[in-house]
Amino acid sequence: MSTVRAITFDAAGTLMRPWPSVGNVYADAARCRGYAAEDREINERFHRVFSEMQSNKGTLDVDERAFWRMIVGRTFEGFCPKEIHDSLFEELWETFAEGKCWRLADGVVDTLKVLLSRGYRLAVLSNNDSRLRLVLRDLGLSGLFEELFISSEIGFEKPSKKIFQEVERVLGTTSKDMCHLGDSYSRDVQGALSAGWRSVLYSEKEHESPKNILRIESFRELLDLLP
Repeated sequence: MSTVRAITFDAAGTLMRPWPSVGNVYADAARCRGYAAEDREINERFHRVFSEMQSNKGTLDVDERAFWRMIVGRTFEGFCPKEIHDSLFEELWETFAEGKCWRLADGVVDTLKVLLSRGYRLAVLSNNDSRLRLVLRDLGLSGLFEELFISSEIGFEKPSKKIFQEVERVLGTTSKDMCHLGDSYSRDVQGALSAGWRSVLYSEKEHESPKNILRIESFRELLDLLP
C-alpha cells in the first residue's frame, strides 16, 4: 500500500446502509395507503427483484428513474394494486434521496478525517444515481470527498475497467496510486484489481473470497492498512 495516494469508496453497503431497511421504508409507504405489508416479506422480495434487475441491467434501455420504477412495481406486485405503483415509486424515489433513510457505517467520519490528515485524496466511486449527491450532503460527507464518481452520470458501472480509468483521468493519477474499498467482491474488488488498483473488501461477516484479498470488518481497520 506504500504507493497509494488516493482512495475511492463504494457508497451503499459500504459508507452507508438503508435504515431501518429497504423493506421497512417500502412497507411503511404501502401501509400508509391502507395495504397490509410486512417489513421482512417486502425486504426479501425487494432484494430478490433488485438482484434479478441488476443482472439484466445491461440489456435494458432505460434511465435510472425507469429502472427503479420497474423495481418498485415488481416488489409490490401482489401486495398492492398496480394503480398505486406509480405513486409509491414517486414517494420512494424522493424518500431515498434524503439522508434520513440512511445510516453511516460506524467510524466512517473519523476514519475519513484521519486519512485526509495523512495526505490521502478521497473520492466516492458508486454504481448509483445522482440522488447520491443529495444523500451524502444530508449525511455531512460531501465535504470530505474531492470527487463523486457516479455510474449513472459517467455511463459505465463497476466492475468495468472504464469507470476506474475515468477516475484516474479526472484525478490525474495512475493505477499504482489508487486503492478502492467496497462491499462487493465482484464489482468492487475484482473491478479494482482488473484495473491495476489495490483493493480492500469491506465485510462485517466472513466472506467467501480468495485468502490473499485484504478484508476489513470496520472502517477503523483501514487506518492500519494506510498509515
